[in-house]
Amino acid sequence: MSATPWHYQDGTRAVGPVDEATIRQRLRDGRMPAGTLVWCDGMAAWAPVESTLFAADVPLPSATGDSASASIHAAPVNPMPAWLIACLPLGLLVLSSMPGAGLVALLGYIGLAIHDRETFRRAGRTPSNAYWWMILLGAAGAPVYLYLRARRLGDPWGYVVASVLTLLLFVAVTLLAGTYAAV
Repeated sequence: MSATPWHYQDGTRAVGPVDEATIRQRLRDGRMPAGTLVWCDGMAAWAPVESTLFAADVPLPSATGDSASASIHAAPVNPMPAWLIACLPLGLLVLSSMPGAGLVALLGYIGLAIHDRETFRRAGRTPSNAYWWMILLGAAGAPVYLYLRARRLGDPWGYVVASVLTLLLFVAVTLLAGTYAAV
């Protein structure tokens, strides 16, 4: 190991001087993703860590783009679209007497699925094709999609449980309304 002091970018701030061992440890721990800029005396400019002597220490994502190391380095994915998907049946209860509510619901699920897919991309993550569950099955596919989403991101299952409960509530209220309308 050399005694050359190194500097690295952590977000918008430069950190250093640190030794080679610190850089290597951060790479091993997943706290320094590929693309992190590093610099030491003798370099003309800051360079991506993978183009320096640390190249062998930079974790590589798997061929599927879904490795644990790729997930560690990606930005967090905003959970808001997942919560909107989970709670959409509550909105449908309000709109259920409106003509065309089914079409509104279908468009809502499709729009939210596409928006959530783009949220993944903006966060630097590879979106899965699980969103097709929602597009093809609408409300019935939403819990499946949200389960796959939570598992992929390592998220708590709050929006998965909320999706199942709001869907059951929607079905129960719809059935009760149909029972009372028949009387």
